[in-house]
Amino acid sequence: MPPKKNTDPKAGQAKTKIVVIGSGNLAWHIVSHLSFFKRFDILVYGRNTSVHLKQIKKEFKVSTTSAWNDIPNDADVYFICTGDKAITEAALKLKKIKAEGLVLHTSGTADITSISKASKNTGVFYPLQTFSFGLSVNWADVPVFIEASNPRSLLALEKMGKVFSKTVVKLNSTQRLKLHLAAVIAGNFSNAMYTSSYSYLAGELNKNFFGYLFPLILQTAKKIKTSEPSKVQTGPAVRKDKLTQKKHIALLKKNPDLKKLYKSLSKLIVKQQKPNVKL
Repeated sequence: MPPKKNTDPKAGQAKTKIVVIGSGNLAWHIVSHLSFFKRFDILVYGRNTSVHLKQIKKEFKVSTTSAWNDIPNDADVYFICTGDKAITEAALKLKKIKAEGLVLHTSGTADITSISKASKNTGVFYPLQTFSFGLSVNWADVPVFIEASNPRSLLALEKMGKVFSKTVVKLNSTQRLKLHLAAVIAGNFSNAMYTSSYSYLAGELNKNFFGYLFPLILQTAKKIKTSEPSKVQTGPAVRKDKLTQKKHIALLKKNPDLKKLYKSLSKLIVKQQKPNVKL
């Protein structure tokens, strides 16, 4: 659907009205990026006047509100940046005010049908990245996965996606859920391993020793950009070095959860080295 335009009398240019529902991590990043462009008129809604909402207003000089009645029904795009449980609730509220613009949720797991009642024009804007409030990312390198309820909305969504990223990919809800699972395994689970490593070093040596692992972590990530992960796997499990594994397991006597994890992951690594293995 072609976006409606609002003329800014000061700039003398047409502006696109954006409403961001939510004031958390992703909301901060969306507002941070769009606020650099003079062609967007941004309003951020937060359930209450939180510290985050105040910071967004102060940092990006955008309008904010904690009153739903302040949300206009004539915005061009509505970004729903809430937790999955609140997506449908936000969609129903947008239905009540008869929102005319493109309504988008930003979840990797919620089906597009979760916002179907919000408007005739709905879609999904899912950026595949880890976002932390106040910590910038390079949006150009963040792949954005999109889905829309109709061709015109898809066209508008593609254009919006390109405002953020050089990689915009169409993906349906079933496919996106599978991608999200893979992202959790690759990102969240890896970070859990970093946390375990950090905690172990903090207890056995010194937490500062974790910094010595950075070159290893970065080099591993660098290698998998050009090779399949299984083909660049190293370590005692791959080498079938039982002696080293025994020594490691002995050191984890006081850490039963980590000991169990060490054994399970070692078995997984061995299995992954077998050709045509299905995990």
